[in-house]
Amino acid sequence: MEHYCEFPNEFPEHKFHQKGIGKGKYVLLVGESPAPNGWRKSGKACYSPEGKLSKCFVGKYRKQLQICSQKCWPILLRQLASSKYKLLVILGVETLRIFNFISGLNLQIGKLEKALVGNKEYSVLAIFHPSPINPNGRVKNKEIFQRLQTSLNKIIME
Repeated sequence: MEHYCEFPNEFPEHKFHQKGIGKGKYVLLVGESPAPNGWRKSGKACYSPEGKLSKCFVGKYRKQLQICSQKCWPILLRQLASSKYKLLVILGVETLRIFNFISGLNLQIGKLEKALVGNKEYSVLAIFHPSPINPNGRVKNKEIFQRLQTSLNKIIME
């Protein structure tokens, strides 16, 4: 597994930073861990080279996730500063816990909130991790997005 947390200033800003197009260029998904047979080979978020959905990967380093995330926070801030994101979508309970810890925020799953991240205010929505192995999360996320559809559209259309 690749680790860049010891030298975050040497991390190429574009690596694992897939920007959307159209309305998607205003949304950043935070929390995907590139699967060994996913992003790393296909170059496309959440997909294998065969076009199938791929699982996130933390591997045996899960206990190091918070420490690595803290060390790599400057990478995220650089990526945010170099883009025109309006909406950050935090993927999963663990990512949200770490994001809150590092940022000093108290965001909650399913609540759309304004938050200062780095030097800019963003709309932030934390959702359940959209893993294919978690069908309950998919159902709950669908409810969240349906409930917030008007607000989300307004954010990315501004």
